[in-house]
Amino acid sequence: MTFETVNLIIMCMGLAFSVLLFYRFPKLPLPDDQSDSPAVSIIIPARDEEENLKLLLKDLQTQSLRPLEIICANDDSSDGTAKVAQSFGATLINLPNKPAGWTGKTWACQNGADLATGSLLLFLDADVRLSQAGLSRLMRAYQNCQCTISVQPFHKTNRLHEQLSLVFNLVQIAANGTTLPWKTTIGVHGPVLLISKADYDKIGGHESVRRFVVEDMAFGQKLQERQLPFQLFMGDEDVSYRMYSGGLRSLLEGWIKNFAVGAAKTPVAAFIMAFFWLGSMANVPFYLIHAAVSDNQPMIIAYGLLYLLWVIVISVLARKIGSFQQLPIIFFPVLSIGFMIIFFLSLVSKILGLPVKWKGRVVTGENQV
Repeated sequence: MTFETVNLIIMCMGLAFSVLLFYRFPKLPLPDDQSDSPAVSIIIPARDEEENLKLLLKDLQTQSLRPLEIICANDDSSDGTAKVAQSFGATLINLPNKPAGWTGKTWACQNGADLATGSLLLFLDADVRLSQAGLSRLMRAYQNCQCTISVQPFHKTNRLHEQLSLVFNLVQIAANGTTLPWKTTIGVHGPVLLISKADYDKIGGHESVRRFVVEDMAFGQKLQERQLPFQLFMGDEDVSYRMYSGGLRSLLEGWIKNFAVGAAKTPVAAFIMAFFWLGSMANVPFYLIHAAVSDNQPMIIAYGLLYLLWVIVISVLARKIGSFQQLPIIFFPVLSIGFMIIFFLSLVSKILGLPVKWKGRVVTGENQV
């Protein structure tokens, strides 16, 4: 068997792993009559989220199921976040002095939870968007599962740089176990988390993960340590978000902050499959060009077909997780190269303990100072 044949088999294996890595996309159940739903307190941690917060609070005003209260924990914002919260009638907590040993988000979430009076706590990032049925579907999922639920929102993208998140989003949900055929999870999804106040208190709330920059993974591990079940779902048009709308810099800072930590905690089986999956994605165009330069007609046809299959597979997956454009998908090697560069920077930052900026603060290792 020649080297070319062996390499082609490996490339095909990587593509085939798509079936396992993205075996299922668990969706939230449809809403129904929930007149007997438990009282839910919505907690929104917000730092310089003036524009996003307006959109989310507008959404919350139109919900078919009304929350008990909406609490906005203002994490020392320098924009109009506080004024927006007050203008919509949300309960505002101003947090100008974050204590040492806490990240901004965990400090905001804990203060919001301490003030909440509902039996259920729904933590929402400010960039989350909910349709009229959004809250009702979240509550139905909680009542069906009778445990903590968390949702990876549907990713809405408008600008070109946001397309870079496609590969990151896919790797993130697979590595976290959301789409795997077997139940194995390493954390919750940070943007949307619905938990009972009782379970929240059992794990020590966000105080128990106060030092973690990637607090969603640590939060899921705390639930597992206390043998408290949780289920993960994928969002759709009813539960969506728009990440990193501020520009390429915010996207780079966000993924560099998150990814090395996540890779280190990924289950071995998922990590190996993701490694082959990404390797095949990145190498197919390289070997296609090599075959063309070498005028190797059989390999040109083989790798050309593999490239086409990758475009089809990525297109199908992209439609399930967000509103990604078709043209960047066709040129998916650019997306995979972008992923590898940011992952490398994230890994270097993690190993060397280099500072990374996020939301105007400096992130070092697991801690934000």
